[in-house]
Amino acid sequence: MATLAAILPHAVPQTSSTSAAAGLLAMLSEPSPTLQSAALTRLLAIVDTSWHMVAPHLPELEELAENGSSKNKDVAAAVASRVFFHLEEPTQALRLALESGKYFDVLAEERSLYVETLVSEAIARYIQLRRAAYEQANSSTTSTVPTPTSTEETMDPEKLSRVVHEMFERCYRDGEYNHALGVALESYETPKVSEILQRCAADQSPADLEVTLQHALEACVNLVSKKSVRNKALGIIAVEYTKLSRKGGKYNVTSLVKCQQLLGNVADVAEVILGLLDGGEELMAFQLCFDLVDNGDLNFVQKVSALLPSKPAQSEGTDVDETVSTDDAVEVTPAPTRSPESYTLLKQAQSILIGGFPGELSLSFLHRNSNSDKLIMESLKKNLDEKGGRNSVLHNCAVVSHAYLNAGTTNDTFLRDHLDWMRKASNWAKFSATTSLGVLHAGHTTEAMTLLEPYLPQAPSTSAAGGYAEGGSLYALGLIHGQNSAISSSKQVEVSSFLREHLRTNHANEVISHGAALGVGLVNMGTGSMEVVNELKELLYTDSAVAGEAAGLAIGMVLVGTVGDGTSSDPATAEERKEILGELKNYARETQHEKIIRGVSMGLALMCYGCEENADVLIEEMRSDRDPVLRYGAAYALSLAYCGTGSNKAIRMLLHTAVSDVNDDVRMAAVIGLAFVLFKTPGRVPQLVRLLLESFNPHVRYASCMAVGIAMSGSGDAESIAMLEPMLDDMTDYVRQGALLATSMIYMQQSDASCGKKLKLFRERLVNITGDKHMSTLTKMGAILGTGLMDVGGRNCELNMASRNGFTKMTTVVGLPLWLQHWHWYPMMHMLSLALTPTYTIGLNKDFKYPKNFEINCYSKPSVFAYPKHLEAKKVEKKLRVETVALSTTAKTNARAARKKAKEGADGSEAMEVEKEDVKVDEKTEKKDEKTEKKDEDDAMDVDETKTTEEVADDKEIKKKPPRQPEPLSFRISNPSRIIRKQLSVCAFDLKQRYKPIRPNGKPRGVIMLSDSTPEELEEDLVVVRTPYLDGEEEAEPPEPFEWAPPGHAEYVAPEVPKESDKTDEDVAKKDDKKDDEEMEDAKPSVE
Repeated sequence: MATLAAILPHAVPQTSSTSAAAGLLAMLSEPSPTLQSAALTRLLAIVDTSWHMVAPHLPELEELAENGSSKNKDVAAAVASRVFFHLEEPTQALRLALESGKYFDVLAEERSLYVETLVSEAIARYIQLRRAAYEQANSSTTSTVPTPTSTEETMDPEKLSRVVHEMFERCYRDGEYNHALGVALESYETPKVSEILQRCAADQSPADLEVTLQHALEACVNLVSKKSVRNKALGIIAVEYTKLSRKGGKYNVTSLVKCQQLLGNVADVAEVILGLLDGGEELMAFQLCFDLVDNGDLNFVQKVSALLPSKPAQSEGTDVDETVSTDDAVEVTPAPTRSPESYTLLKQAQSILIGGFPGELSLSFLHRNSNSDKLIMESLKKNLDEKGGRNSVLHNCAVVSHAYLNAGTTNDTFLRDHLDWMRKASNWAKFSATTSLGVLHAGHTTEAMTLLEPYLPQAPSTSAAGGYAEGGSLYALGLIHGQNSAISSSKQVEVSSFLREHLRTNHANEVISHGAALGVGLVNMGTGSMEVVNELKELLYTDSAVAGEAAGLAIGMVLVGTVGDGTSSDPATAEERKEILGELKNYARETQHEKIIRGVSMGLALMCYGCEENADVLIEEMRSDRDPVLRYGAAYALSLAYCGTGSNKAIRMLLHTAVSDVNDDVRMAAVIGLAFVLFKTPGRVPQLVRLLLESFNPHVRYASCMAVGIAMSGSGDAESIAMLEPMLDDMTDYVRQGALLATSMIYMQQSDASCGKKLKLFRERLVNITGDKHMSTLTKMGAILGTGLMDVGGRNCELNMASRNGFTKMTTVVGLPLWLQHWHWYPMMHMLSLALTPTYTIGLNKDFKYPKNFEINCYSKPSVFAYPKHLEAKKVEKKLRVETVALSTTAKTNARAARKKAKEGADGSEAMEVEKEDVKVDEKTEKKDEKTEKKDEDDAMDVDETKTTEEVADDKEIKKKPPRQPEPLSFRISNPSRIIRKQLSVCAFDLKQRYKPIRPNGKPRGVIMLSDSTPEELEEDLVVVRTPYLDGEEEAEPPEPFEWAPPGHAEYVAPEVPKESDKTDEDVAKKDDKKDDEEMEDAKPSVE
């Protein structure tokens, strides 16, 4: 044997790998283990080139790998693994590679394609096994846990884990910490996350550690679909950020605050802000405060504000540094340690958090920069008056469309100019028309009560009839204060008390109760106040259909995102919320009113917002209910619970409901829910619903249109527009309505240059549909609302469920499902104002004034992101009446007849008069003939004259238009200005100017705190932020002090009247402008 083994290498011919493989394979049948081992060793060396020869012998190799001697098992498994690898069966190749021992070396310096492929397969199988184990350990619902396949069952988990851990070691050695973090997060292995970050902190510099932490935060938010695992990982990242900050290393404080906010750590966020204020970095602290408010979580913002120190109460004229009494010193310990400047900075921070300053910024921008086209409403009103007939639905939609066009701009000029047209609204249309004032003045909290005073109820109503204007005004008051993260907390408390008073005292009138309940829910959204919930519950139990529906929705708004929330500090409050949840479910099954059931089911859906797997029990219970309205709410609950997560489980459940439920409304809600789950990856929505757009069910087609519109709003995506074009001509009217609304949302904030002729043609199509007598009401309704959606908020707002900092914006996510309820109840159309986000960019200095000389570079043509052109009024030409032309022959004939008649007359005096008349007629005729001859001569002379070549050239130069200047390839954006979502990719800060952003690497959007590089220079062109007054004009400054004396007194001074010669050009221009405005107002031309 030893001799054969010794001469074996010389016995195998080296001329051809094919013949060598054949000989070696023949030796595998030898009974000697030594020969088999030698053959397998040589086969392993040539298997990459002769695998096709070895493939038929795979059963023998697998048998050797399983039952062979310990010496041959590893090498046989290695050979079989490589053959399976070449056969493109990585799962089988990995199974055998795990049995090959040292022949599968992950830590080898030389990386082969075989090893890299199997390591990737091992990571994928490891992630599957880890997730399955996690699901099985934490499964609290009846949802099925994926069972492993037969191949996975035969795979040794310990050996698989060993390979993955060797891969982690290789990443540590090569410094690929980001790759290791991705594997650890996807496999839900949080201890490994901590190990990786600690190894990175030990081996890398603080700057590299900060980059790794930033990557870990982004991966944690985008990759981890389980909330519990994500929170554990975020906690580990927050700890490492805190260690880095304490070491004095440079770190991204924005990322730290984002991490703490995701975890709900109020105290840590307040500590960071306070540390920045005390450390001389007040600009960064103010920037973080603006970010917190922009995220839309009012409850979190108020808790952070409460933890910041406030200035102690003291008598007037006393400074903080002065000595105070002993008792006061005991009550307020931090007072002696803070300077007046510190309290000034804290006051500025509080004005951002709870003082309503961000709301003032937004309101001021929308009011001053509104680009709303008033001729759009004029044209719409004219079409409805001429061809719409007396249709209350279309009239109501026109009022709502006007509210969309001017949302948040406080511009209600059209309503004031057409009060007679507004008075056509009656009953619930009157309710809706009054509510539209809340959309127009959203955020205008300083004048809200003054504006709505004529409509607000003065005393409790004892009558069940009427109250439409009063109920609408209460609803409008809630909409004005609905964006509550940006309004003053004191205003919120004041308005909440006012609305709750009317809620308690107007149970007899369901219309007023309806408006009051919606207003209370909007003002107290996200507060979780059980006192407010109990008052709404009393209204719910009156069993009034209209009022009960509003009460159910309002309870959901107050308790938004509280299902399965274990973070409540008060156990009694958490227990009370569970009782409320059970009562709502029982009442929904007991009541006979479908409106109440729908209101309660949507309230339950709002309570599931952002809860993810914590809401699975409630969602599963609602999905399995026999009542289709509860299943309808379950579809929205599922989409809101997993909003923005991209969860495959949620998508699978929604698609299953969309094709299997027997109720059309449930299927519709399930399809629309896809847009909420995937709003962070909107491009996936058109791909998912492409086939659903061709469904035989019109409800599914309508929902598919709306899902595409919500997901792709403001993108101008040509592919999505092409998908919706066939739906514009669908045979079902409400499908056409959905297509019109969705297309309008996609075209939101798009310019004429960016969309070509399609945008112009679509606008013309909307006008034609509105004026077409043969179109159905529902189609016209979509065209009218689409007109307002395209230019919403004065063309300065968008629909975006993500905040500027990457958080899910609660007000938008709550507002859109409520707006979609207009399918069942038209007053829900006004809920769109909650979902609107102003697209402004405002740079502020440390005093909260914005410098006009701060600019942003935009590397694109100005026309690409310009506002659409306004409509032009059709010029009406007055037709002048032309005098009848008398021919010369007619005049001569009349004269001849007159002379003949004169001759036949009796006396001569008459004859004389006739002759005089004849002479006059003859003179006129002769003069006309002379003029005609002279004109003919002049024409003949013009024809005869010829011009020289130089004269013709001069005439051409005069008539030639000046050449069109080429459009610049870039421009500078002033402060403040509108910057839309698509524009961000081509905008950049100019860091060479005087004012520079505190975060130079951030996106140029929203409120930007600016640092002054030359503070010693005189500041110029600083503008103070001012909110619009109710009359739309700024208040004049008071005159200087003066002494008045009556006429005739010794000290009387006559007023000086300026002469015409003393007037400046500016005074003359103002006078001319005023005169032109008066003429335009009197003319009021018709609109095309």
